[in-house]
Amino acid sequence: MFILQDMDYYFSHFPVLETERLILRAKTAADAEDMKTYMADENLYKYWGRNMTRQEREPSLFFGRTLNNGKKDHISWGIELKKNHRLAGEVNLFNIENDRQAMIGYRISAAYQNMGFVTEALRRVIRFCFEETGVQRLEAEVMTVNVASNRVMEKCGFTCEGTKRQAKFVNIYTDFNIYGLLRSDIMGERAAST
Repeated sequence: MFILQDMDYYFSHFPVLETERLILRAKTAADAEDMKTYMADENLYKYWGRNMTRQEREPSLFFGRTLNNGKKDHISWGIELKKNHRLAGEVNLFNIENDRQAMIGYRISAAYQNMGFVTEALRRVIRFCFEETGVQRLEAEVMTVNVASNRVMEKCGFTCEGTKRQAKFVNIYTDFNIYGLLRSDIMGERAAST
């Protein structure tokens, strides 16, 4: 039987994950140009509730600092396409609390949207969380107007647990859905309790 690892293990042993079309891996300085295609796209930020940062405008700045700035509360996977080895986007696991729950987020270049890559990547990260770690709950916040992202949540098995009306979503007030996914939703009650 596989032993579940604490998240601390993965902060020092980055988990590379694979799907049929994707490799989910750590981002490197060599990815800076690919990262710019999704990080520096103004259209992306209409669903983020904030403007892009200086580092997002120029992703090479990310690599001049310590990984995670020494903080142990998130993991960020780059979404590499196997067919061309380009970095198309990212999936982030953040606000990890007591190795038991975490928030999840994602973004992808406009050139690779509506091709199922985010759904494929997110399903693999979900599997990692529930099969290889002690995480019991994943949560996401999605603006109600972001139809595509709400659809991704539903395809991946998340339950819309409610809508916060005109609530603070980073730097703006807007309506957003709260999505939750439990280990028991995926693995059943008996498997979830082991």
